[in-house]
Amino acid sequence: NDLAAQLFASGIVGIFAGILILVLGHTINIMLGILSPFLHSLRLHYVEFFTKFFKGGGKNYDPFGNH
Repeated sequence: NDLAAQLFASGIVGIFAGILILVLGHTINIMLGILSPFLHSLRLHYVEFFTKFFKGGGKNYDPFGNH
């Protein structure tokens, strides 16, 4: 908003550039606000669904090789 406000003071070209920056900035912000909860809920559905079919097995993870 501050960047666009500074452009408004520089004439007609600045006004159009400021409007463009405002519209693009707010559009990106809205899209991120929509995408974030969608991805979070998608991840939660995947984790909950995956545990219904996963059968553990194999050997335990031992990162430092303590035997």
